[in-house]
Amino acid sequence: MMLMIRSLIIATIITLLAANCVSASMVRLAYDDRSIEDAAWIDGQRGHGVIFTAPADNWSLSQVAILGKLVESSPSEIFVIEVWDQNLSLLCRTTDKASSYFNDNLSWSIIDLPDVRVSDNFLISFFEFAGVWQGVDKSPSSGRSILVSRNPNRILNWSMQNSAQNQTNWMIQAIGHSPGPEISIAVVSDTASEKNPAKVKAMVTDPDGNLKGVTEYIVDNRTREIVWSQTVQMEGSSGEAEFSWPGTIFRISANGQDKGKIYAINNQAQVPNLGRLLAYSAPCIIELNESENVSAQAYFGEDGLFNALIDSRGIAHYISPEILSITVPERDYEEFAKNNITVIKDKSKIEFINAKVPARQDEQASEKVGPIVLSGTPSSHYELQLLRSNADIGEYNAIVKVEDMASNVLSYIAGKTITVK
Repeated sequence: MMLMIRSLIIATIITLLAANCVSASMVRLAYDDRSIEDAAWIDGQRGHGVIFTAPADNWSLSQVAILGKLVESSPSEIFVIEVWDQNLSLLCRTTDKASSYFNDNLSWSIIDLPDVRVSDNFLISFFEFAGVWQGVDKSPSSGRSILVSRNPNRILNWSMQNSAQNQTNWMIQAIGHSPGPEISIAVVSDTASEKNPAKVKAMVTDPDGNLKGVTEYIVDNRTREIVWSQTVQMEGSSGEAEFSWPGTIFRISANGQDKGKIYAINNQAQVPNLGRLLAYSAPCIIELNESENVSAQAYFGEDGLFNALIDSRGIAHYISPEILSITVPERDYEEFAKNNITVIKDKSKIEFINAKVPARQDEQASEKVGPIVLSGTPSSHYELQLLRSNADIGEYNAIVKVEDMASNVLSYIAGKTITVK
């Protein structure tokens, strides 16, 4: 479990950064966890349906991915895929032979569609006529998997044996695209120090005007470590962002002892009311007890003190007294901590990441920092602190990544390096 979660975090970072220039490409929408636990088939005119939400208006749906396999002695040779809008009106239909896409093993098959423009919610319906076993993910349901029928198009009452609706996700995914953003970057100042920070400017445009944000990463040329990261939110069809790097790196300290370099993100100016308390965040793995591990973000203040721990589900496992005094000033902290903080003193553990951009596929992409046992008390911030120290002398690359609301991502490495003397 721990290894799987850690790999997921690192894969997210490395996918965005490994290439010199990644063009906007196909985006996959998925509500399953990609881990198959079962398979099901439906006969007659019923089908499996998944409700998707388009990441942008007029998003072009081009393909459907289905995890399935052929049913032995199948009563039907064909399948039908239909795309419905949120009013259940037909937008597109594709019919083909099941044996052209599926075989005797449960595996993903990609079915091409003529590009169909979708907005808001839309529905992909898969009618396999008992010829294909449909892959089933039995993790907590996204609430988007349903049963459907047509002539007329309609959503049916749930009637699947051994598959509760709140624990079932059909393994059907939507693949599509929309115009991606374009970016140009310039290193305005190429030396970095506390007194004279390096400056990088990014100029961004987006054809369909749905920009989301721009992120800068500073990478050590020698070690390939990501030593600094900062994000600027952006909206509309164009914008500029200027990043400043003071030639420093992040380290983590526990119980007054330096535990090593970690990957952390500069969040300053993104949270107006709590900015000074949530100035930096670091992806991590928390082990609350022997049976529960979960990915999370640890948040630190401008002074480096540990102020919050929020997992990938949005559950807060720790809130500092400073944050509570601002958000709920009338609440007694000791009472709050007793009833709401799930971190267990001297038992819960946290593991941070020292992330890298590998130069080769076989190169290690990260190192773990920890696990660190959380000691101290909630009021003492569990004796955990984010430190900033001077970066090593040498050259550093600036990588800038831009995202839009349609999940397009473009990353580019500046042509000029930054020097720490």
